[in-house]
Amino acid sequence: MTDDSDGLRPDDAFTLLADRTRIKIIRALGDASTPGVPETLTFSELRRRADIAGSGRFNYHLKQLLGQFVEETDDGYRLSYPGVRVYQAMKAGTFTERVRIEPFELDADCHVCGAPQVAGYRDSMFRVRCGADDCDAVFYKYFCPPSSLAEREREGVLRAANEHIQREIASMATGVCPWCCGRMRARVLPPDAEMPQRDNPAIRNRVLHTCETCDGSLYTRLGGLLVRHPAVVSFFHDHAVDVTRRHVWTLPFAASDERTRVTGTDPWRATVRVDCGDDTLRIRLDDEPSVVEATRE
Repeated sequence: MTDDSDGLRPDDAFTLLADRTRIKIIRALGDASTPGVPETLTFSELRRRADIAGSGRFNYHLKQLLGQFVEETDDGYRLSYPGVRVYQAMKAGTFTERVRIEPFELDADCHVCGAPQVAGYRDSMFRVRCGADDCDAVFYKYFCPPSSLAEREREGVLRAANEHIQREIASMATGVCPWCCGRMRARVLPPDAEMPQRDNPAIRNRVLHTCETCDGSLYTRLGGLLVRHPAVVSFFHDHAVDVTRRHVWTLPFAASDERTRVTGTDPWRATVRVDCGDDTLRIRLDDEPSVVEATRE
């Protein structure tokens, strides 16, 4: 059982942050800290680093942050965990930065028409799609914090985006929300369900993941949920391949539905074919979706 009687309402929490002086205090504490060790600053040192004139004004705004974003100790003041997360969002530019990476061609082919894939970044979304004008295939479209991709070489952009996408989808595959750690429900949608990019030729069988706590939601394809499944990881490992290092949009079974086949409707079943070298791994899924069976051929 949890007790949230002393918690803040969301509007009150954001109201606390709606002041430049308080943001300067959080930034000063965060900038003073070292990785893994929140720094504790005295009243005078914190005021100096935050560059706030007037002791009374500084004291008033500091007290507003206490208990939620700032902790008071015998030695001074430091960020609480929610304060650390606010500072991280500020540093990552999640709500403020505007980064754009013009589309560039990849060393990978479209799984639908064979044309080269292209990747790009705008409006905080990383995208990999087909580069052909007459093909509407989109393989991945995923939110990445702006600063995670800024000032990186192209290979660094691809590596960061791939790890981010794989890690979060792997969390969803286990029923844990990657954004708040709440319980995530998943269901396979019928082909005629209303959904974004319904005409995307790279995907026919979509899974809708919804968090019961934060209401976060995301659509995935069936094969994309399997990249870090033990059966798939060990299958590739036996061929001296670390599949988690492969860009997910280059994996045919994970980037499109060309290797996915619905084999039954009552009960609903589907099979995803995973190939490596001359060998094949077939994974049967139910409508949860959960792995029912993995068979090597």
